[in-house]
Amino acid sequence: MRTSIRATPLATLALVAGSLWAAVMPAAEIPRAAPDLPIPLPNGKQVKISDYRGKVLCLAFILTTCPHCQKTTQLLEGIYKDLAPKGFEVLEVALNENPDVPSFVSNFKVPWPVGTAGVLSAVDFIQLPRDKRPLVPFVVFIDRKGMIRAQYTGLDESFFDAKQEQHLRDEAEKLLNETAKSSKH
Repeated sequence: MRTSIRATPLATLALVAGSLWAAVMPAAEIPRAAPDLPIPLPNGKQVKISDYRGKVLCLAFILTTCPHCQKTTQLLEGIYKDLAPKGFEVLEVALNENPDVPSFVSNFKVPWPVGTAGVLSAVDFIQLPRDKRPLVPFVVFIDRKGMIRAQYTGLDESFFDAKQEQHLRDEAEKLLNETAKSSKH
């Protein structure tokens, strides 16, 4: 079972309800312009989504203590190493209260920035109703022009399955290749 943003004693019931909700949840508009969300970093600086304009960005909203989020981080690490020279970037945003970001970065050897944000900022960013609490991670792919081209939440079992690494790589390569094709014309 994926980690919920808000743990409840009725986790099983919540999972079932969440699955039913996912079937009727209105889909976010794709593509759409990525909001210029400021992400505070542990060193006191901040990054914004617009700082990545010209790159393909994988923005992952995570809980640093969530095993599924940690797995996503580990999978992204290999993809990042392969695709960063082609213009692929990753930015992770911890949603847990008072996350120990430096320990997370150290433990998982994260080579990209990891900042923090509130849950509502993340829910607004991915255009979900504020009264719903989807499962993490939230993974958003933003193209070189700053357009959100794909997004997934922990409820997207067909994305977060045994082929998750390939799904992540496919989304990144699709956007990287799309830009390369358009620049050849």
